[in-house]
Amino acid sequence: MIGKMHDAEQIVADYLAELLTPVHATPPPAPAEVKVVAIESWRNALPEPEPDVVRSAPRYLLCAAAGVRVAVPMADVTHMLPMPPLSPPQHSNRMCLGRWRHPSGEARVADLAAILSPDMAGAPAPTLVLLGDRRWALACEVTDEPVALDTANVQWRDGAATRPWLIGMSKEPRCGVIGTAALISWLEQELGSE
Repeated sequence: MIGKMHDAEQIVADYLAELLTPVHATPPPAPAEVKVVAIESWRNALPEPEPDVVRSAPRYLLCAAAGVRVAVPMADVTHMLPMPPLSPPQHSNRMCLGRWRHPSGEARVADLAAILSPDMAGAPAPTLVLLGDRRWALACEVTDEPVALDTANVQWRDGAATRPWLIGMSKEPRCGVIGTAALISWLEQELGSE
């Protein structure tokens, strides 16, 4: 039992160490020759591209599982409630705990601990956090009120091959930052459409 706890602690330590390792970005290319173009009217100007919703979200819900904290954008949290009874999962993947029927449909419930590391599956998860369009929910622990993250203190990860849903690491509070759309897409690839 002690060996298993040590292994889980080592997994969490390795995980956080990987998140805190700086990403070596290639320097931007030298600017090309700039041409000045007059715009007839501000009404004819192209609209500004919309900012990255995840990176501009001011408030995040801190979710924990097996000692690891992650921040989920509050804009993507539809509802939070104590863990309800779930219907059993339709497959043996430990990442999926089952389904929860709610008034507007049904959500598949993913174990946040198993998402972080398969060896940590089954950690206590007293809270269900319903995400986005209510087709997915996270089983986790939520102990704090939503917090505002200073995006200047977040080390962003762009185009990561591993854990594509982990889009950054916040220095204060110390936690991973989840990209909800990327997490849902990853879960659908991992668990299929059932």
